[in-house]
Amino acid sequence: MTLTQAARWLVGLLLLLCLPLGAREPLRVGSGRQALTGHLDACLDPSRTLTFETIRARPFQELPGEASFGHDPGVLWLRLQLDWPAAPTGERWLELPSSLLDRVELYRRSAEGHWDIQRSGRHIPFSERTLGTRKPTFRLPATASGTEVLFLRIETQGSIIVAPILWEPSLQAVTQAREDWWEGLSGGLLLLLTVIHLSLGIALRDRTNTVYACYTFTALLTSLSYSGSLAFLLTPEHPRLDFWVVAAAIPALLTLTWQLFSDIVGFGERFPRLDRTLTWSTILLALALALGRLAGFNRTAGPLLTVSFLVLLLGLFVAACWQVLAGNRSARFYLVAFTPLLLVLGFEFARNLGLVQEGLFSGWVFEVAGFGHMLALNIPVVLRLLQVKQERDESVARELATSHRQERHLESLVADRTAALAVAKERAEQALATAQEVLEGQRRLIRTVSHEFRTPLAVIDGTAQLLELQAGPIATGLPSPATTIRAKVRKLLGFLDGALRQDQLQTGHWHLTRESLEPEALLRTVLAGVDADPATHPVELRLERLPGTVFADPKMLTVLLSNLLENAIRYSPQGGGIVVTGEALDQGAVRITVADQGIGIPADQLPRVFDRFYRTGQLPGVDGSGLGLYLSREIARMHGGELSVASVLGQGSTFTLLLPAEGPL
Repeated sequence: MTLTQAARWLVGLLLLLCLPLGAREPLRVGSGRQALTGHLDACLDPSRTLTFETIRARPFQELPGEASFGHDPGVLWLRLQLDWPAAPTGERWLELPSSLLDRVELYRRSAEGHWDIQRSGRHIPFSERTLGTRKPTFRLPATASGTEVLFLRIETQGSIIVAPILWEPSLQAVTQAREDWWEGLSGGLLLLLTVIHLSLGIALRDRTNTVYACYTFTALLTSLSYSGSLAFLLTPEHPRLDFWVVAAAIPALLTLTWQLFSDIVGFGERFPRLDRTLTWSTILLALALALGRLAGFNRTAGPLLTVSFLVLLLGLFVAACWQVLAGNRSARFYLVAFTPLLLVLGFEFARNLGLVQEGLFSGWVFEVAGFGHMLALNIPVVLRLLQVKQERDESVARELATSHRQERHLESLVADRTAALAVAKERAEQALATAQEVLEGQRRLIRTVSHEFRTPLAVIDGTAQLLELQAGPIATGLPSPATTIRAKVRKLLGFLDGALRQDQLQTGHWHLTRESLEPEALLRTVLAGVDADPATHPVELRLERLPGTVFADPKMLTVLLSNLLENAIRYSPQGGGIVVTGEALDQGAVRITVADQGIGIPADQLPRVFDRFYRTGQLPGVDGSGLGLYLSREIARMHGGELSVASVLGQGSTFTLLLPAEGPL
């Protein structure tokens, strides 16, 4: 004999020794509902090997009332006697009010003298049961008056609580309908709470509501499995689904019960390290117990789970009282919701372990306690939700206040900046007005100087011409004083003309007057008017297919080409040739280039050669105002063309003028 078998025999012997001996009075079959407690005899088979014939020969012990045999005492045989009255009573149903019994068999002697067997329990499909009810129920057709003996064989992995009931079928149907209605109401409420709090948990990202939703859904699955409704509705041919769900749901409830307590009372915020330790402890314990039950070790895992749940409930009760004394408001509501359920569950767990024999609470008391627990427990969850909402409202209010402050600060900055911009604008307008006055004064000065200086300069130039005619011969190679005077006069007149033309361009007084002209004749006229010595600066004119006429302003083009030729002569060494090229392009356009062999222009100064008053360099004896190229480019653009330059330092420069057939109006 193994140690396990010896323990079972010892438990069975102790239970039977606790039962009184004596003859049991049969139950007089009557109407309505009749409890069979007080009319039962029991025989325990810890080895689970005794047959029906063997059991019948063994002595049975009287059960004074309800009896709880705890987890896995073995196979329990019950013997009961029914006294049928002489008057017809009709059929009766024998019910064991527990849907968690694995296998229950009823042995009843037939009129022919052999023993008929009816089977029920969660290992038996509903289609094979005598009555397709969730709790083990057997049909007892009425027999002739007298006493008959019935035997019940009960085998299960869970606890065995003996409290059979004899029903009148119509009353049992009414009672079952009432229980179904109550179960549907409580299940619907649990499902509604699950959906509501899961939605809140997801929407608000609140852990407490999510945990409570898991808690209510797990409680719903546990309740449906305990009543046998889950397998009855989903898998009637495989009713062991209830066992599998209970095996996983009860350990899950163990973990969720702690998680819910921790979240509601804020245990994790106050004691984070202890909270993590207890959280992982409950998770690992629940996982081990669930795997043990599913692996077939329910005889060991079941009692451990019951004891663990009882210890946890007691611990949570003490912790809730502790938090209440510490002034935790949520803990008060938790304690109110928790205490009634603790009393009922504590008694039921003790009864399942076989520590208490009589049932102190009826089934409906347990249901009401659980129902009230769920509703009352919803209060701290809602309070937690309100707290989260209040915190978020305060956070939003703080953010709005910060936003308003920033908005006012930005408005102040904008106002200050606007005022500063207004002051800057006023100063800029004053500066612009002053600059315009200065510019206008400069223009008046230029016009005045140009007008007033021309007459004296004309007199000086005329006097110099007379001196040239009257002067005698001078040393070879040296210019005469009169020649020098005339050169300086021409330079001064050129500067005055340039300044005056610039002013006229800027003020719009120099208008573009287009007329038809011959480009070849214009080029020859410009070459003839340039003061160039063929010996020192030979100028070559090259013409290639020039159009007969172009539409342009002859005075402006004369100024432009004269500036280019004078610059080429001014910056070319003696003997350096100058080539003027005119050629026709597509669609009547004209390109004129002036190339010299002068000093050239540095590459970094090329972008600025057309700027006003800018000079690329100073040569000894070479003067200039820096306005010629600026005016030339402006004239080209007024014609819709463009003036560009290409130069190599030390080799010379080439200025290119592009004129369209017809420029802008």
